[in-house]
Amino acid sequence: MLQIYEMPTEGGGDTLWASAYEAYDRLTPAYQRFVESLTATHSGNGFHDRAKVLGIEIFEDERGHPRNKGYDLTTVHPVVRTNPVTGWKGLFVNKAFTRRIVELSPDESEQVLSYLFRVVADNHDLQVRFKWESNDLAIWSNTSSFHTVTVDYESDRNGNRAVSLGERPFLDPKSISRREALGLN
Repeated sequence: MLQIYEMPTEGGGDTLWASAYEAYDRLTPAYQRFVESLTATHSGNGFHDRAKVLGIEIFEDERGHPRNKGYDLTTVHPVVRTNPVTGWKGLFVNKAFTRRIVELSPDESEQVLSYLFRVVADNHDLQVRFKWESNDLAIWSNTSSFHTVTVDYESDRNGNRAVSLGERPFLDPKSISRREALGLN
């Protein structure tokens, strides 16, 4: 959940959301099977730099889940995950956090991730762009969408963000795609 209360004076600072379901559905069945067999290392350690600038210490005790503690903000998750509510598969890589595919060589990992990042970024018809006005509130699920800010502003853009405690991402081999569930080709 995000509420923006201070908008850039020159405009900009929109948020883009993209469908993880549709990104997965854009892959061929053979590529879907391939990426379903993979896990990736994700790192949020970039937050340490921002925390230092702001004079904030990273909270190292348990952060809502017993496995979510300590200074190192690195973990391994499946490249395709199952949404625990819908049961649908979605692509689960993010250019800002996904560092490497565990099962591949560094070169192979870079190539696969580059392609998957492009599926999300270059297919504008699986995205929505939200132009903020002061005090707007947006709510979304990180289990089935990607989000990013457009970096097209220089003055302040401030707001409040709240996130819920999520489950550990998993892939249920019996889960299906959104298109399958809706009977779409």
